[in-house]
Amino acid sequence: MGFFRVVLVSLFVVVFFYLSHQLTRFADLSLGMVSIVNLGLISILGIVLAQPLYFWSDRRLEHRPWHDSFSRVAHLCMAYINFLISFVILRDVAAFALEYLAPAYSTEFAFGKEALGIMLTLPLFLILLGTLVVRVGPRVTHVALGFKNLPKGLENLRILHITDLHISSSLPVHFVEKLVQRVNKLKPDLVVYTGDILDSQAIRHLAEFDSLKKMESRLGHYYVPGNHEYYWDVDQGLAAFRSVDFNVLINETANLTINNSLLQISGIPDPAARMFRKEEPDFEKVAAQLKPEGFKLLLSHQPSLAKQACKKGFDLQLSGHTHGGQFFPWNLLIGFFERYSKGLYRIQGMQLYVNQGTGYWGPSLRLGTYCELTVITLTSNVSILRRGRSAKR
Repeated sequence: MGFFRVVLVSLFVVVFFYLSHQLTRFADLSLGMVSIVNLGLISILGIVLAQPLYFWSDRRLEHRPWHDSFSRVAHLCMAYINFLISFVILRDVAAFALEYLAPAYSTEFAFGKEALGIMLTLPLFLILLGTLVVRVGPRVTHVALGFKNLPKGLENLRILHITDLHISSSLPVHFVEKLVQRVNKLKPDLVVYTGDILDSQAIRHLAEFDSLKKMESRLGHYYVPGNHEYYWDVDQGLAAFRSVDFNVLINETANLTINNSLLQISGIPDPAARMFRKEEPDFEKVAAQLKPEGFKLLLSHQPSLAKQACKKGFDLQLSGHTHGGQFFPWNLLIGFFERYSKGLYRIQGMQLYVNQGTGYWGPSLRLGTYCELTVITLTSNVSILRRGRSAKR
């Protein structure tokens, strides 16, 4: 932990000096204005840095009333720094390129007082815009998936997929209430949850669990934990989900007979379980529970486990985790970090759908993405297989 703190503080010091130099060095500011800009940067970076140094330690479990307010402010500061450093880097790269490609073209305007004002205020507008996107609530995405081997009784089965809700102090209770109302209007056959639904101590969010209990589904609710559930006393969290009638699947398979056809819903835990000495993903254990005649659905928080899943004969895997990058510029860069970042992929005969997240993590905003509530309809119509994005990667 000590090494982590040293690295983190060092990184923030580098970020401060880079931003300070690039924002003020060429702007022809008075000493007083330079001091004000630097003091603002130090304050914002200090608030962001306090989040991992304090709240990501054991003391986070000792909750105080002011913690939630500070955390929300820290997340907004995180978003501000994210946008600010992105714009500074983009400006610097563009100016550097023009210096060599078009030396006659002056870039001084990009480093003056006016440019500084734009750089410092534009992140505020983006935060406001991204917050409005979240306030709209989850957008319903309808996805039809065709399977040649789909049992007749499962034709047009509607599966509602929720992931990465991140119930915590930064997610308002009414967001969950609105989600439940929207789900109930959709009247799904069953609801599946692929992890990171809870991102806090369960005991602090009884109101949210009361809302989740009101979510209606003809065939039940099926859930697997993500990495964030393990960070907050996973046993307490799983008990809370079971208390609201969620079927928690830890290397287990639930068998549902629907119209004389067998649907097998399997769930594996997140690999983060290893860090906490909990039951790890065990594909062999899950595969031993599968039956040849069943349609095999796998719930996995991590889409990166798809290669292992397809080798075990699963027909469909549902995942989350990536958030689709959540906001600029990560929504454009997520593909460099996650092979399966969002949407539909076909991998050696198995289909994988990655939901970009029903809620959000950290800053309460999305930019370039949206909160997704996915309704997946199963069909034997093989023409569906030819539509959409193929990802045999």
